[in-house]
Amino acid sequence: MIVAAGVTVLGLFAVAVTTQVFGYRLSGTITIPVLAVYTLKNVVTLPVFVLSTLIAYFGLDLLKKRTLIYGRDELLAAILIGSAIPLGLLLLLEAFVAERMRTVLFIGSILPGLAAFNFHQLKPKYRKADIVTSVALFAVLTALGVLLVSPELRPVVGSLTPPVLYSETADVARWRGAVVSEQLQPIILPRELLVGIFGGALAASEGIRRRYDVRIGVIAVGLLAVYALASVWLVVLYVVIFALTYVAISAIHRSTMLYGRVLIGISAGLGLVAAVPLVLQIPIVRGLSAYFVAILAGINAYSAHVTAPKYRVLIPPLQLAAFLPMLAASRYLGTVLPNGIPQRLSVAELAVGAGIVVVCVAFAELYTVHRPSDEDVFEASILSGGGDA
Repeated sequence: MIVAAGVTVLGLFAVAVTTQVFGYRLSGTITIPVLAVYTLKNVVTLPVFVLSTLIAYFGLDLLKKRTLIYGRDELLAAILIGSAIPLGLLLLLEAFVAERMRTVLFIGSILPGLAAFNFHQLKPKYRKADIVTSVALFAVLTALGVLLVSPELRPVVGSLTPPVLYSETADVARWRGAVVSEQLQPIILPRELLVGIFGGALAASEGIRRRYDVRIGVIAVGLLAVYALASVWLVVLYVVIFALTYVAISAIHRSTMLYGRVLIGISAGLGLVAAVPLVLQIPIVRGLSAYFVAILAGINAYSAHVTAPKYRVLIPPLQLAAFLPMLAASRYLGTVLPNGIPQRLSVAELAVGAGIVVVCVAFAELYTVHRPSDEDVFEASILSGGGDA
């Protein structure tokens, strides 16, 4: 995990600096650094990403011409279109696709949509320079990853943390002859069911954002619910990194006034920096899972930071309210490992969970002052003859 985290952190900070100096988007804050790690893990990721990004770009372009979508709806549409190729390949050819490829295809399915959306937001005159810079950064990060995965460095960094790029499922480790032996982890949830969990997480996230104007992560609660079945320590890791990163980026923002995509990159990078020493201290064996948990915690810490101060108190209860149903569904459909939670799913556990969800949602409803709908405003307006007219 050390090499994967190091390559990604360097990439995230490079994207942040480039964005601050030149204003480039570089396919999104996390896209190029994570793509470099995916490619080192499995080289087939790169052509799948390029094809999916092209389809997402032209699909979004057509959708924008035929509809009135804008803003965040564009991002969601691009993610859904860009996910069609990798997820379609995964579901249709699962019996013929190796397990190591399934994980990369599945978790990496969000990247093409991010890249297509960000490319769409650029003015045409900046697109060529943005693509060239993105390719150059990708090449540098990939080359660095190849250099850091070697037989000479294997005793030093290969086994200090759970192997990601040194694992036997990583193309770069097998090509460089630097494989670290590890016990293969069992499948927790079939991929087709995992798609459903992530779809539910996306729907819950967007529903909460529209209702309470609070962002809890596009698929964060779904992914964390599945990871909880593997190890409760992954949930602990998320909570600790979220808290540490939130404090750090709040201090950085106050002292530098950095914001937007620059601060997102810094936040995700700090999440990975914090994850490495934590993983050394707690019993986590799934390196790739810890890698994603750290990135999600960093991004969600940024989301909490940009939430209106009055409504930041809603983030923990709303995340919990979305997380618990995802956890129950994952537990019912999947397999819990010895260190995972919940070990049993009885009527008592479901009742307690439902009670917690009700309390969290009730608190959010009581605390939130909802904006009246346009229809209600017009109905009370003197223009419609309502109100005191």
